Amino acid sequence: MARPRVPSTTVSSLAAARPARARLGRWPYDDQVAHLVLLDHQMVPTSTDIASWIAEAHQRSARTVRTGAIFPNAAAPFLDAGFHVADTLTLLALHLRDRTSTSGPLRVRTGGPIRLRRLRPSMLAEAAEIDRRAFSSPWASDTSALADIMTATPYHRSRSVHLDGRMVAFSISGRADRSGYVQRLAVDPSARRRGFANLLLDDALHWMRRRDVEHAMVNTAFDNRPALALYESVGFDQRPDSLLILEQALR
Repeated sequence: MARPRVPSTTVSSLAAARPARARLGRWPYDDQVAHLVLLDHQMVPTSTDIASWIAEAHQRSARTVRTGAIFPNAAAPFLDAGFHVADTLTLLALHLRDRTSTSGPLRVRTGGPIRLRRLRPSMLAEAAEIDRRAFSSPWASDTSALADIMTATPYHRSRSVHLDGRMVAFSISGRADRSGYVQRLAVDPSARRRGFANLLLDDALHWMRRRDVEHAMVNTAFDNRPALALYESVGFDQRPDSLLILEQALR
């Protein structure tokens, strides 16, 4: 469902002499694509910043540099440097104080009770297989990317749904101060339309409310109608500012 872009764990050596402004890692399932994530969502990079990141990607023998999701004001310098738009994401926000809790347990179409289980690190390989089936290339997350999602915020909650001994859905959410983020939500295509996404989303929002989170945010592809319908059904509103994924081929 949600398609956030997640930082890798490798910091650009060219930025090591000053406080880190970006993280340059590997795009999931593609060693030749460098994944550039801005560490400060408010920053607007300079042309010097962008040139240094491109130089680092060259040193790693990458053929392409692809950014994480960034706001339009931060995108402008990248576009001036020759990047183009690879994808556009819709950003949605929910005021949790305005949301009333779900009354009673959510119903799922399973024929029996469903208990959410903690998504442990040892289960990430199984979750990555679900993610790859749920999202088309190149947007699927591998095991390393899912591990990065869990550490992208100071606190996180991860849960999974299992049927007949196998995982069929999972979610990872995070919080920082009074802000919450639905960072990843994936359902195996064979288990869709059975209420699992609603169950996981409701669990994440309850967790945020219990910890006094004021706003929850999520992003997804602008044409992902099922995901948009899910988030809007619980009170998320689309924000006017879209997020952009940018990329540049390297020579």
